[in-house]
Amino acid sequence: MAKSLQEQLIESGLAKAGQAKKPARKKNRKSKQTRQAEASAGANPELQAELQRKAAAKRERDRALNEQRKASREAREREAENAQIIETHRVARPEASDETVDYNYSSAGKIRKVAVSSGQRDDLAAGRLGIVRYRGETALLPRAIIEKLQDRLPDRIWLVTEDDETPAADDPYADFQVPDDLTW
Repeated sequence: MAKSLQEQLIESGLAKAGQAKKPARKKNRKSKQTRQAEASAGANPELQAELQRKAAAKRERDRALNEQRKASREAREREAENAQIIETHRVARPEASDETVDYNYSSAGKIRKVAVSSGQRDDLAAGRLGIVRYRGETALLPRAIIEKLQDRLPDRIWLVTEDDETPAADDPYADFQVPDDLTW
């Protein structure tokens, strides 16, 4: 009588005895689970209803968890995209020296300063450059890029606009011009 394929593989050393028994165990487990499910389904309708409620609750938890993971992943992707845009279009600032000038701007109710060259200071005052505070760093970016990031990072961007230069109607100092080169 011919030997089975499993026996032939074991004899030739291509398979081990445990590997040959594994599919049979898997098949037995699956049939046992099927028999148990059939027995429990027919035995008690209340139990069946409870199992369905638990399965529905688990599906709902899984769906909520998947939505949370998706939102987190999208937030990380936006964060990485913003960082890439800032790093790609960043205008190089000069090293601190006698030629650098401190440029003051307000951010979140605080006066902050950044060291820039005199040309960059003129560009900032004219609105051709803007300032972005991102990941603890200050970056100078061209106006076109700042406008692109305005919707993404509204609270981290500083840009001179026409509204910044017009005094309020009830400002008592409206008649007095403030020089551009005023240092604090």
